[in-house]
Formats: sequence, structure tokens, C-alpha cells
Amino acid sequence: MNPTGDKPMTQAEVMAQILYKVQQPQADKDVEDLFEVSQVINTQPLTQLSQQTVTTTHPGIRIPDPIAYIISQEYADILDAVDRLTAVGRRINILISGAQGSGKSQLAKQYAASRGRPLAVVEVGRLSEVNQIYGTMQAKGGDTYFVPGLFTQAIQTPRCVLHLQEINRPENDTSLNSLFSVLDDSSRSIWIDEIEQEVTVAEGVTIIATLNEGYEYVGTMPLDIALRNRFHIRLELSTLPSEQEQDLICLVTGVTKQLASKLVTTVNKMRQNVQTPITISTRDVVNIAFLVQLGGLSLESAIQATLGNNPGIMETLRLNTQLSGTSPVVVKSGYKYL
Repeated sequence: MNPTGDKPMTQAEVMAQILYKVQQPQADKDVEDLFEVSQVINTQPLTQLSQQTVTTTHPGIRIPDPIAYIISQEYADILDAVDRLTAVGRRINILISGAQGSGKSQLAKQYAASRGRPLAVVEVGRLSEVNQIYGTMQAKGGDTYFVPGLFTQAIQTPRCVLHLQEINRPENDTSLNSLFSVLDDSSRSIWIDEIEQEVTVAEGVTIIATLNEGYEYVGTMPLDIALRNRFHIRLELSTLPSEQEQDLICLVTGVTKQLASKLVTTVNKMRQNVQTPITISTRDVVNIAFLVQLGGLSLESAIQATLGNNPGIMETLRLNTQLSGTSPVVVKSGYKYL
């Protein structure tokens, strides 16, 4: 309560003064299994939910700007299903895996942007202590205060998309233990010892985690199976089909269709090289196109600058730039802009 005896202070007022308080959580609702929806928990329409005003005091929580992003029709349908489930009171967790540069982080960002929802990105790799994700204790004027972190404020922001970036790269693997209760359907809350209060996840919050898996990603760890099972939906991204990759390059960088076709054809030959296949992500291809379009480099020089002056890569590049042929024909109808 407000020490003056007036009405209780709002959360925004308290946060503005750094001293952190939270409202008492509402009673938990019984939640059925995600894939056995037999009744509507919250009858609030999707349109009404999408028009709620977002109020937050953290500068790291904001609606991102939309950019061109191509996704398969299958995955687009899945994300639409997430919207419908969210509208009836479900809180969905999504796990996105895939090779480096395949667009995992951008998918989380553009999912929020395309829906007009606020986004918060928490870098899991920066967590070194178990409770650090919640916030920190700080001193001011001789008093000690709890300052809520981005994670804590994000889960209390209605309709927020919370992106846990590189969830399998924590500095301290025990720091991930604090996520279980937030991701769990039966609780959806966290207990913060520093303030001796429970914080409940707000309505409409969607938690998206991304990760790179494989021995080649130094500093990562296998994701605990119990934690993995807390994610209702799991998506795996791969390189776009040739025609869609060309379309994306043209739209993002402004290169001609002819140059985009030549670039993707060359890159695909390097990717599919039988003896020494080279990993080239869509992010790499976009960078190469920018170096050609805006930097004035030749295609070969742009590829070399992006991939590095490795003799093996350069030999494969020189060989493939002299070969004729076209990229594999791929049906375009199965992909769309998010």
C-alpha cells in the first residue's frame, strides 16, 4: 500500500521510483493440455485482445519495425494457430532451432512486428547466476532496492513476445532452472525471494526461445529434455528454397533479379559441393548482395569478403563460378511473406 494511506500505487509508479512491487497474483486457472482444447477458457475475441494498449516502463520492450521475411506456408499456419490459442487464454511457448543465419531471431522479431505486439529480447548467454534473470539488488541513498530485469517486466506486459535468445548458451547452466515455473502450464509464475512476492505471467504473453545445436557451436550445451518439453511448438528453420531466397535478396537489398539468380546459383553449388560442402546462410547471402549492390564489389570478391579468405572456400568458389547451370526448380506457392 501507499504509505500516505491513499489508493495503492500502480506498478508503473513504483517502477519509476525503482522500488519494485507487484500486484497479488490472481488465482491460477486450470489449464488443459494444449492439443486437447475442449472448452474456451477466455472468450475474449482475438481482435479485442490485439487492440489492448501496451504499457511498459522498460525501453527494451517495444513493437519492432516490420521488414521482409519469408516463411513456409506450413509455419505461417502454425503461427496463426498460436494467435488463435493465445486469444482464448492459452500461453504458448515456441522453440526455434536451425543453422546459424537461418533467420531464427528474425522470425521471433517479425512474428511480433507482423502482429503489432511488443518484443523483449533476453540474451541467455549473459546470465551467470540463477536469479539474475529476474533482476538485481541495488543500493541508493543508504537503502537497498530490487530493480526488475527485462525478463520480469516482459512477462508482466500483456501480449508481449519474449524472445529468449540462444537458450542453450548460458554462462551458468543452473540459471536455466529459474525458467521452469514460468514455462510450466500449471503455474506460469515466478517467486522472487528478494521481494518475497510471486510474479504471474500476463495475458497474451508468448515465449519464444531460439538455439543453435551442434558440436560446431562452441559454448552451447544440450538443452535439458525437461526444459525442451516445456515448449508446446518446435520449429526448425533451414535454408530457403532457391526462388524464395532470390525474392528475399531482391526485396531486402535492391539487387536485380538477374544478379540474385546468379548469386543464389553460385552459393547453392558451394553448399551442395560433394567433396567439401560449405555452409552459407541466408544471412551471408544477404550480406554478399549488399557488398555487390552498395559496396561495388564483384560477386567473387563479395563472397570472399563474407566467407573469409580460406583457400578451400576460394577454390570451390572459383570452380563453381565457372560452371554453368541453374538453381533447382522449386514450387513457389508453398511460401509467403510473414
